Amino acid sequence: MKLNIPLAPGAVTQFLLRVVTCLVVISFLSEMTVYFLPASTSDNYFVKVFSVDSERNIPTAYSVLALLFSSLLLGVIAYVKNLDSCRYKRHWKILSFLFLYLSLDEAGQLHENLINPMRSLLNATTGFLYFTWIVPFGFLLAIFLISYSKFLLHLPVPTKKMFVAACALYIGGALGMELLGGYQASTVGEDNIVYQVIVTVEESLEMLGIVVFINALMSYIKTYLGGVTWNIYIPGKNLQFTEDRNIGLAAMSEPANTRSR
Repeated sequence: MKLNIPLAPGAVTQFLLRVVTCLVVISFLSEMTVYFLPASTSDNYFVKVFSVDSERNIPTAYSVLALLFSSLLLGVIAYVKNLDSCRYKRHWKILSFLFLYLSLDEAGQLHENLINPMRSLLNATTGFLYFTWIVPFGFLLAIFLISYSKFLLHLPVPTKKMFVAACALYIGGALGMELLGGYQASTVGEDNIVYQVIVTVEESLEMLGIVVFINALMSYIKTYLGGVTWNIYIPGKNLQFTEDRNIGLAAMSEPANTRSR
């Protein structure tokens, strides 16, 4: 018996959007119980498990898996581009490794190790730069965006637009809302409703940015690389899972980029 399960961009995107919506709503409601239910505290089990502002919980696990899935999709594209000797094959490879790092960072909150050293270096004890990890990361981000400008321009228009949207959402959350959160945390503190709203918006934008990015990658693979299908073989009682990449040589090169009119 053979089951073909195509990874359709629309279906996957709708599923991820539902998951993100559920995680954000449950997280916000759990945080609000701290302020509106007298018997509840920020240390209760429900908050620890579902809060997007906590570590090593369900929202963190989702974000790690979403970033890993992005890395995998980028790796598939990089593999095909390498076979095709594409000019930008290294760009796809670097993106794949970058998202692998982002998933590891999300799992271990590695960027937070920079806060205290950078805070001492910049003497930033209050204000928008209170979470000082954004300074070196912002600098690296600027270099990355400049170095990838030609790569972005060569992409087909639909992919380019989705990449820009995904980048705007993710950076707007990770850096933009982090600036507001830093100001709120340093002047008022973190134990207040305003800070929780800021954190919720921040994480929501990050997760939505990854969903848009995954949609862009899957749409690119489907349109220009033939798509990806998971095949499940069931010989008797034994299950074998294999991945079948429907990539044809004729579909390896996307058409020349055309500017929007």
